Amino acid sequence: MKNHLTLREQPSGKEIGVDVNRVFNAGYAGSDQEKVQEHIDELAKLGVPTPQTTPTLYPIANNNPTTDDTIQVQHEETSGEIEYVLIWAEGELYVTVGSDHTDRRLETFSVPMSKQAYPNIIASDIWKYSDVKDHWDQITFACWASSGDEKELYQQGKVTDLMTPEEWAPQFESMQVHTEGNFFFSATINTVAKSLAFADYYEFELHDPVRNQTIRHAYRVEQLQQPVE
Repeated sequence: MKNHLTLREQPSGKEIGVDVNRVFNAGYAGSDQEKVQEHIDELAKLGVPTPQTTPTLYPIANNNPTTDDTIQVQHEETSGEIEYVLIWAEGELYVTVGSDHTDRRLETFSVPMSKQAYPNIIASDIWKYSDVKDHWDQITFACWASSGDEKELYQQGKVTDLMTPEEWAPQFESMQVHTEGNFFFSATINTVAKSLAFADYYEFELHDPVRNQTIRHAYRVEQLQQPVE
């Protein structure tokens, strides 16, 4: 399936057109394995199968990445996950921020299927990875979840709470992840409240304090009507 995204390189504002080729969603990729286990335990409470090895890497369909600000879901038990996103385009490696929106009911049956169920939402602004690589350890990201009028900080941390792109090099090589048009979602960090939020609205950002630049995006979650069956 053809999926063409138009992104904006910052700070230049140059438009980058990307025909999405392949998409890879990582899992359980935290740099602190104790926190990884906390996340596994958090999901296990919902019935999610425990992975046999960590980290995991799930290929998903190339129609999933989107810069839209609204998605539609089948039921109320879905939630976002903040992630850094790597994009190979025009001979460059770019980075942005995204949300791997996941079906938590389906996840108890199959993690790969749950990753496939809903879009992977990303910001349309991107940075060259080479512009941030030398201070990668200072870049932060955060996600807020809203239900009705209530908004709360949902996730917060540094990108180095997760495995770095360099640490993924063996997997990138073996699965040819680092190929033109490919997208890599980094896996997520633990929630602030240690529980998943089934929210109506998610806002997320990637912040570079060295260059004083921030990439932001937000999206609304609309629940479909009940089926007639």
